[in-house]
Amino acid sequence: MTTTPTIVNLNTVVTEAPAPSQLQQSGALISLGGTTLSTGSDQYCGQLSDLEAILDTGSGNATELLHMGTTFFAQGQTVGVYVLELGTADDIDDEIALLGTWITDNPGVFYSYLVPADWDDSKDNVGSVIVSNGGSGYTAAPTVTFSAPGAGTTATGTAVIQGGAVTKVNVTNPGSGYSAAPTVSFSGGSGTGAAATANLVSALDELVAQYSNPEGRTYFFVTTDSANASIYATQKSVFAVAPSPTAGSTEFQAAMPFYQWLVNNPGPANPLAPMSYRFGFGVTPWVRKGNSSSINSLLTAYCNLILTGAEGGISTACLFKGTLMDGSQASWWYGIDWFQIHVKQALAAAIINGSNENPPLLYDQAGINSLLAVAQNVANSAVTFGCALSIAVSAVPFATYTQENPDDYQAGVYNGFSAIAVGQNGFLTIKFNIDAVQFA
Repeated sequence: MTTTPTIVNLNTVVTEAPAPSQLQQSGALISLGGTTLSTGSDQYCGQLSDLEAILDTGSGNATELLHMGTTFFAQGQTVGVYVLELGTADDIDDEIALLGTWITDNPGVFYSYLVPADWDDSKDNVGSVIVSNGGSGYTAAPTVTFSAPGAGTTATGTAVIQGGAVTKVNVTNPGSGYSAAPTVSFSGGSGTGAAATANLVSALDELVAQYSNPEGRTYFFVTTDSANASIYATQKSVFAVAPSPTAGSTEFQAAMPFYQWLVNNPGPANPLAPMSYRFGFGVTPWVRKGNSSSINSLLTAYCNLILTGAEGGISTACLFKGTLMDGSQASWWYGIDWFQIHVKQALAAAIINGSNENPPLLYDQAGINSLLAVAQNVANSAVTFGCALSIAVSAVPFATYTQENPDDYQAGVYNGFSAIAVGQNGFLTIKFNIDAVQFA
């Protein structure tokens, strides 16, 4: 018989720390048959030559892609960009639909997209129909007919009836190419008197609207002008840029803030800075003389411009004013997104590791406390990294939650965490009051 003189036994557990999320540093230039890549694929480009190597010169939007890349890499070489090849389509609306489908099929791959300039088309799709008179006597839904556009696709829709009257029209195909709203007529159904008017929307506006909720975390850098900027009003997912009228033909000015958006990488040594007034290179600023009305109108609409820092005695081109189309500072949402992305990852890692540790992470008060500490730690980092002014995380106690939600405990579900996050902003304007006093 052998006796082992062991006093202490050690149990070793390996806890894997999560790799930092790189989602917010990932963005894509949209190619429409302009590269040699296969449709639906993407390629990372760390420098301009990488982009030039995959261009299919003379095809699709290859020239535009080159201008995108030239302006993007003129800002620096700290971050690269992906090129997403969507392939060719019959018209702009179909091109936009290709991106919408790709994002749906590939969620969470890219944080932002730099879209082609001509996607900023005017409102040419039927977005909704307002019934102004329901009519009477309808025993079946009447046929809905939209007038045809001068060039494009005719919209289609179906009527809904209730109590013998038309109450609603569902748009089944928004059509395209309308320069004024189409007329809407009704036929059949044994009734009379129904009337309605159509409202036009932009296909791009319909796409970006899907990501304008607080959980969207997807952004579109759009080239626009004073005529179309209002199309994106209130859209948190749109960073709109109106190019300078004197910009060179090789400039793609929306690529300048697109680079600045991707180069953000908040940390203890490099806190998140406001997007407003960042320096731009290889871009031509707007000339204020003779353009004051247009400049003020665009900025009031939360559209972004390249201007100079002349007011501060700085000749370098600067970004004015770094806002999304909902009126919020872009860095405000970037910071809130940073917390959302990293707290989700940290909690998932803690739960996975908790099932491989001794003692394990269990669904009890101690487990809730453990996860609460993980979430608050991420919140504290968000504040330290300049992503938020303050974040307070809270959790419903185990006893209270299970009493109020008894089925959740058996299912292993806990929805008791919440946080109040106050985003961080920068200065956009300053008012300085001076009293000049002359003594007798």
